[in-house]
Amino acid sequence: MDSATTSEKVERDLVVLPRSATIIEAFRSENEQSDGLLRLAAHLARQHQRQWDAETISRDTTAADAAVATSKRTIDSLNTARVTLVEQVDEYVASSSTAPDDAPLHTETVGSVIDRLAIAWVRANKLIDAGAKDRARQALHQLRELADAYDDLVRDVAGGSRRVPGWRHLKHYQAAS
Repeated sequence: MDSATTSEKVERDLVVLPRSATIIEAFRSENEQSDGLLRLAAHLARQHQRQWDAETISRDTTAADAAVATSKRTIDSLNTARVTLVEQVDEYVASSSTAPDDAPLHTETVGSVIDRLAIAWVRANKLIDAGAKDRARQALHQLRELADAYDDLVRDVAGGSRRVPGWRHLKHYQAAS
C-alpha cells in the first residue's frame, strides 16, 4: 500500500471514528446528532445521567423500600439500554472500519471505551454541579486521560496497527426469555 493510499485510509477511518473532543461534544448536545456514532454516544451519556440519578435514589437511606426497588428496576432497564447502545456502537465501527487480522488486539471495544467516556463525563459534571471541587478536579483528570487513551485507540485502529475485539456483552440486566 503506497503512502497516498495509507493516508486516504487513515483520513476515511478518522471520520468514522471521531476524536474524543467530538464525542464529548456529542455528550453535551441536546440536539439529535446526525452521525450514527455521535448519536449513539449522546444516547449513552443520557443513559448514564439517568442512571446516576436512579443510583442516588437507590442509595438514599431514608427512601422507602418501594422507591429503592423502583430505582433498582430503573437501573436494570437503563443498563439493558446501555448495553444495547454499546453493541450498536461496536456494530457501527465493525461495519465502517477494518484492521488487519494480525494487528495487536486492544482489550476493549470502541463502544466500551465510549461508554466509559460517557460515565466519566457524567461523573465530572455531577461532581462539578455538587460543588465537590477536589473530586471534580480528579474526575476531570480521569476524563482527560481516558479521552487521550481513546484518541490513541482511534489513531491505532485507523492506522491498522491495532484492532478491537468483536464480542458481545453476556450479562443481562433483565430476566432472560
